[in-house]
Amino acid sequence: MHRLILITSCLFSACLCAQHSSPTLISPQKADTWAATDALGRSLPGNAEVGDLDKEKYVGIFYFTWLGAHGHDKHSSPIQSEGVMPKEAGKDYKSPYDISKILAEHPDEPQYGPELAFHHWGEPYFGYYLSDDEWVITRHAQLLSDAGVDVIVFDVTNAVVYLPIALKICTVFSRLQQQGWAVPKVAFLTNTRHVETTEKLYAGFYERGLYEDLWFRWKGKPLLMGNPEGLPTEIARFFNFRRSWAWTEGQEWFGDGKDKWPWIDHYPQNYGWHDNPDTPEQIVVSTAQHPISNIGRSFHHGSQPPADSIDSGAGWFFAEQWKRALEVDPEFVFITGWNEWVAMRFTDGRAKEIMGKPIKKGETFFVDQYNEEFSRDIEPMKGGFGDNYYYQMIDGIRKFKGARPLVQSAVDPARIILDGSFNDWDDALHVYHDHTGDITDRHHPGWGSIDAYTNASGRNDLLESRLVETNDTLSFYLRTAAGFSGGQLPHGLTLYLKTSQTPPGALGYDYRIMRSSVTIGEDPQLIIEKAVSSTRWTQIATLPYALTGNELELSLSKVHLPNPGKSLEFKWADAKESFNDPMSFYDQGDCAPNARFNYRYLLNSNNR
Repeated sequence: MHRLILITSCLFSACLCAQHSSPTLISPQKADTWAATDALGRSLPGNAEVGDLDKEKYVGIFYFTWLGAHGHDKHSSPIQSEGVMPKEAGKDYKSPYDISKILAEHPDEPQYGPELAFHHWGEPYFGYYLSDDEWVITRHAQLLSDAGVDVIVFDVTNAVVYLPIALKICTVFSRLQQQGWAVPKVAFLTNTRHVETTEKLYAGFYERGLYEDLWFRWKGKPLLMGNPEGLPTEIARFFNFRRSWAWTEGQEWFGDGKDKWPWIDHYPQNYGWHDNPDTPEQIVVSTAQHPISNIGRSFHHGSQPPADSIDSGAGWFFAEQWKRALEVDPEFVFITGWNEWVAMRFTDGRAKEIMGKPIKKGETFFVDQYNEEFSRDIEPMKGGFGDNYYYQMIDGIRKFKGARPLVQSAVDPARIILDGSFNDWDDALHVYHDHTGDITDRHHPGWGSIDAYTNASGRNDLLESRLVETNDTLSFYLRTAAGFSGGQLPHGLTLYLKTSQTPPGALGYDYRIMRSSVTIGEDPQLIIEKAVSSTRWTQIATLPYALTGNELELSLSKVHLPNPGKSLEFKWADAKESFNDPMSFYDQGDCAPNARFNYRYLLNSNNR
C-alpha cells in the first residue's frame, strides 16, 4: 500500500513537471489581424507574410515598476512598503529632470539635478507618470496585449521588489481580464541579493497565492528569471528558474548557456537552452545597450555612427537583434525593454567614457539611459521616435509567432436596410471587436512638480463594428457600450478609411465619414470627406445613416471610393476634441481598433 502511494505520488509529480507553459496570449479582438503603418511608412505584416499563429512561441518584455519609488527631486531609499513615495504637501519640486530637455537648453553646461537623483532620458507619451497610475497601467495592458506580448517581467534586479506596485498592476490586469481582455501574465527577474529578494517575492506574492491566474508558467511551474543557488528547498522547487544577466560571450555566469536567459546581449546574440544545446530555448532582443558602452539605437554593423549620422528612430540596432532572433527561432524571445525611462546621475568616476567620449571623476554619467539615442524603451514617447519602436516590435513578434488569417467570404448573406432596427446585421460575416471599458478618466499625481495628470476625453465606449459589401455599397455598423452621447450622432465620432491604391492622406487616411457642422432640420447630416493633403479635407457627399440607442448604421456608395484596390482599412474614433495627429489615437477618447491600428477588410473580387 505504501509503495502504491509512493508510485502514485511520483507519477503525480511527473505530471506536474510535464505540464505545459501558460497558453500563448491570443487576443479576442484578433489584434494580430489588424493593419498599421508607422510614421516611417513601415506596414505590419499579416498572415500572408508570416504564416499561421504558432501557439508554442512566447514573447516576454522587461517591465519597470520603479517610477516614483525612489523619490522625486533627489534619490531616496524606498519607503518600507517599497511602493511609490508620497509627495510632500506644499513642497516646491524641481523635478522631473529630463536630460534631453536639459541638453537642448544648455548643451555646453547642462544643469542636471542632484547627484544620484533619477533623471528621465525623455518624456513618455503619457507624461512623466508614476508606476501606480491605473490609467497608464490600463494603456500598457492594451498596448502589450495588442502587440502579442505574453508576459511582462518585472525588474527586481536591485533587491527592491516594489510589491505594492506589482499588486496594483495585477489588480488592474485582473479586472481587465474579467472584462474579456487577454492581458499578459507576470513574472520577475532578480539579481542583487537574489536569495533575500526571492524569499521576499515568494512570501509576499507566490506563497499567498495572489493573482495566481496571472502567473506566467514555464513548463509546469511559475517562471523566475534568477539564480536558484542558496535558496530554501521549498522555494527552489516552486519555480522554474532561468538565470538572467547581461551579455554572454566569455561571461562566467552564462557558461555553456544551459538554463540561461540573458536580458541583453551583443549581436549576434547567443541563445539559452534547456534540454539540448542544439535546441534554442530563449534569446534576447534589445533596442540598444548603454551610453557608457557607446552602443545606442543606431549601432549596427559593429559600430556606433558619428553623432551627426545617427537615426535614433529608425531602429537599426533593434532590427539586427530581431534578424538574429528569427534566424535562431527559439521558444521564447525576451525583449528589453518597455518603460525604464529614468537613470541615476553619477559622478564617482566608475565610468571612463560616455557616448564614446572620455570622462574623469567628478564628471556626470548615466549608466543605462541618457537620451533618445542612448535609451532602451519601446513605450511611445512625446516627440522623437514617437511610436516607431512599438510597431517595429510588433513586426518582429508577428514574424516570430505568426498571425491569424483574415476571414473572407465570397458572398455575405446579410442584406442591409438603413431603418434603425439592426436585425439585418445579425448575419454579417465580418465582425470586429474593441476592448470593453477603456474610456476611464485619468486623475493621478505626476512626477515631482507635476501636480496631476487628468484626462476625461472618453465618452462613447466603442465595442463592435461590422461591415457588409455588395456590388455597389459598403455598409458599416457600430455598437457602443451605452447610448450615444446626447442621443444623436455626436460631433467627433469619425470613421476613417484607407484604400490600398492611394498614398496616405491626412492622419494616414484617404477618407473620413463624420457629422457635418451644418444641421438641416432636426437630424445632423453625415458627410464623407476626402483628404486633399496631409492636413486638409474636402467634402464630397452626404451619406444615409440610422441611429438608435447605442447602435449606428451607414452606407457608402462605391462611387465615392474609385479604384480602391484589393483591401480596405478602417477605424472608428470618438473624442470631444478633433484628432489632429495619429499619436492622439493613444490617449484621446476611444478608438476601434487602438492607436495606429486599423481593421482590414479584403474586398470581394466579384464586387470590385
